[in-house]
Amino acid sequence: MLTGEYPHQCGMFGLPGGQGWTLNNPERHLVHTLNEAGFCTALAGVQHETNHADITPLGYQLHLDRHTQLGEHYPDTLDRVEEFLSAPMERPFFLSIGLDEPHRNNIARPNIGIGNESARFSKTCYYDPERLDWRYTAPPPWLPDLPEIRKDTESLHEGVRILDAQVGRILNLLHHRGLSDNTLVIATTDHGIEFPGGKKTLTDRGTGVFLMMRGPRPFQGGKVVDHLVSHLDIYPTVLDLLGLPRKSWLQGKSLLESAANPGGPSLHDAVFTEQNYHGPLEALRAVRTPRHKLVLRHNAMGNQMRHDGPSGPIMEGLGAYDRLLGNEELFDLYLDPMEACNRSDDPDYAAVKADLRDLIERWMATTGDCFPSGDFPPVPTL
Repeated sequence: MLTGEYPHQCGMFGLPGGQGWTLNNPERHLVHTLNEAGFCTALAGVQHETNHADITPLGYQLHLDRHTQLGEHYPDTLDRVEEFLSAPMERPFFLSIGLDEPHRNNIARPNIGIGNESARFSKTCYYDPERLDWRYTAPPPWLPDLPEIRKDTESLHEGVRILDAQVGRILNLLHHRGLSDNTLVIATTDHGIEFPGGKKTLTDRGTGVFLMMRGPRPFQGGKVVDHLVSHLDIYPTVLDLLGLPRKSWLQGKSLLESAANPGGPSLHDAVFTEQNYHGPLEALRAVRTPRHKLVLRHNAMGNQMRHDGPSGPIMEGLGAYDRLLGNEELFDLYLDPMEACNRSDDPDYAAVKADLRDLIERWMATTGDCFPSGDFPPVPTL
C-alpha cells in the first residue's frame, strides 16, 4: 500500500522485524514523496514496513511514541496523537496512526495486566473474554455455530468496539481543531479477521478488507462505491489529490473518479492478490473479477498456515487444514459467496477459467513475479 507495488515487487514477501523482510527500495515509500513535497510526516503506533530496531529507512520526520521499540501501538499512542494535532500546523502533514485493534493479542504488557492471551482482540485495553455475553453472537457464516466459536467471535466484537472508540477520538480531535474539511482520512486494514478461513488465505474474508475515506471533495457525502479497488490505488490517489506527478513504479489507479462518480465505470475489471510467507511459505496467487476468482497454489495441500486463538485448534481438530485442495481453485462468487465449491474442473466454467488464467499469467509476467518458477527468495538471515 505504501510503496504502490505488489509484495513480490517491493520485496515484502513476509513480515519485517523477527522475520527480517525489508523493502527493496525504501525510497519509494509514500513518506519520502511527501517529504519532497514539503509535508511534515509523522508515525504513531504500528508500522509493518521495516524492522522495529531501525525505522529511519521509512523517512518519517517525527516518531510520536516515547518507547524504545518504535512501530508498535501503545496505550498512550493516542495521547501522543492528540499532542501532535494540538500543536500549531505550519505545514501540511501526513500522520500514520497504526492501531492494533481488533487484532489478537500477542504482546504481553504486565504493567496494565495484559498477558499474551490470543483470546483477546486488543493489545492495549484489558478485558476478560470470559465475562463477555456471547450467547446471542453469531459466528462467522463459514464457521460452525459452536459455543467456543461464539465466544471467540464476541471477543472480536469487543475489539471492534475498542477500535471504534479510538477512531472516534481521532475524528473528534480533527473536528475540534478545525482540520476535518481539509484533511483526507484513510481508514483501512492489512488483512481479514484472524479466524480460520480469513487471514492467511486469499478468500474474500482474507483479502476483502474495509476501506473508508473522508475529506475534501470528492471524498464527501456518505457515498458507497461498489467498484473493485486495491490498496495499490491509495498512493496514486494521494498524488492525484495533491496535484503531484505520478511515480513510474506505481501499479494502481487513482480513486478520484470513482469517488466522484460511484455509478460510473468500475475502476478495475480485475484485482490481483498474493500470499507468500507468514512464518512458513504458503505461496498463493489469485485474480478476482466482480463475479469469479481463480486461486493458484504451489502446494496442492491447504490451508497450511494455522490461526491463533481458540477457534484455530477447534477447526484443526475438525480437519480444516492440510486438505487436498488442488493447485487451482475457481469460484463463482455470485452462486458461491463462501467459496466452498471449486469449479476448476467443471466444463461449464472452462471459458471463464481460461480467461482468468490468461489474466493472471500476464499479470505475473508483467510484474516479474517469481510464482511461476517457484524460485522464492529464502527467509532473510538476521
